[in-house]
Amino acid sequence: MDITRVLVDLAYAIRGAVAPHLGLLSSRHTLGKAKSGDESFAIDEIAERAIVEFIEKHKLSIAYYSEDRGLVEFGRPEHVLIVDPIDGTRPAMAGFEQCVVSIALAPYAADIRLSDVSFGCILEIKNDRLYTATKDEVRVRHGDKEMPITLSLNKDLDKMAWSLEIAGRPADLVIGSVSSLIDKSSIRGGFFIYSSTAYSLTRLVTGQLNAVVDVGNRVFRDCPGAEPKFRKAGFGTVMGLFPYDIAAAVLIARTAGCTVTDAYGNDIGVTRLLDTSEDNIQSIIAASNPVLHEALVREIDAGIRGRGGTGSGS
Repeated sequence: MDITRVLVDLAYAIRGAVAPHLGLLSSRHTLGKAKSGDESFAIDEIAERAIVEFIEKHKLSIAYYSEDRGLVEFGRPEHVLIVDPIDGTRPAMAGFEQCVVSIALAPYAADIRLSDVSFGCILEIKNDRLYTATKDEVRVRHGDKEMPITLSLNKDLDKMAWSLEIAGRPADLVIGSVSSLIDKSSIRGGFFIYSSTAYSLTRLVTGQLNAVVDVGNRVFRDCPGAEPKFRKAGFGTVMGLFPYDIAAAVLIARTAGCTVTDAYGNDIGVTRLLDTSEDNIQSIIAASNPVLHEALVREIDAGIRGRGGTGSGS
């Protein structure tokens, strides 16, 4: 059995279940808290059911970890899937394009890390664009057409097109920490807020974005008095970047040639894959080239210091 082909088929099965519900009012019905602490919506439950139905139909012996269900085992698994069946639930509920199915494959073992992911698959839900990667190769397919990998060569912050994640994070702290970057780039480059980090990271591969940033967890850890504001923004839960958000996308971006670290500039590959506790929430700085990435780290260091933070490593 070609497990990578099976995972692509699973992604299409999830997409097929979810796509008819994009933009519908019924998709917005809340069902309580997911395993991660984020809100769970009706459209999330549709996607989660599609995972189980596919695994049972194909009699797969596999484990999977998802946002809503946590860790689930079938049979005697040798592999585990890190699945975000809808990364970008809020855009999906609104019928926007910024929503994807994200699936990563890793050996089923104790204390697996992001660097252990051997295959990543991201499928756009609204458009038929598929991204797959091993540690040696990235492929992008739009329908039946193979698409080129196009990384931006831009090295200037003022010409940078980039995205920021802010859902569930206190806007005054997060925006304040990157305000200089917004001021530099919003006219000559472009500044965007997307609610799907996986979607944003694929935009580095297509050349549409130069960088992807989420400083939320660094702000939470480094800025004095941040925790109450984070809990208020997350309705009692500290929200941020979870491993399932980036498990497939980091492999895709890195294999394509992007520089990807946490918001301190440290190795993000040590992230524990099966842990969505508050202590394991992540941050990210991803750039299409190392020169731009280094400039981003310096600018974000200064922005954190400007908010009273340490401006140093974790």
